[in-house]
Amino acid sequence: MSDPNTQQPSRAELLRSTREQHDRLAAQLAGLSDEQLTQPGVTDDWSAKDHLAHLTWWARRVIDMLGGAPDPVDALGLTDPSEDQINAAVRERSRERSLAEVRAAFDTSYQDMLRFVAEVPEETLTARYGWISGNSDSHYAEHQAMLEAWRARQQAQA
Repeated sequence: MSDPNTQQPSRAELLRSTREQHDRLAAQLAGLSDEQLTQPGVTDDWSAKDHLAHLTWWARRVIDMLGGAPDPVDALGLTDPSEDQINAAVRERSRERSLAEVRAAFDTSYQDMLRFVAEVPEETLTARYGWISGNSDSHYAEHQAMLEAWRARQQAQA
């Protein structure tokens, strides 16, 4: 149970943190070739491209659902959707998309998330802060760490 006296970070702090974590993630991608970005092994058999598609889907889910759209999980056709099953289905649906398309969608979802955080009503931000952060700044940080570890493994093997 959370402490009712604990102040949740502000909208400005979420925007700042989202930009910062996105920039760190972008720095991990900088300088990588298309071949490296599509190479499996970042985590298990996931490529950096898979991670970008994953981040995009979860960000879009928050933006769309809090904007009144139906849950996109329903469109995946899963009978009992766990987070792992959702992630696997999202990855499978993104597999045939080009790297350029995935990167463009990721860039768009980032800009849309910044706009969403800046404009979402305060009561929605307060009520859903953890979910929004979990699919923006915190999610970027989680995947940035995965990419950083993968790049360190690659450098150690070189």
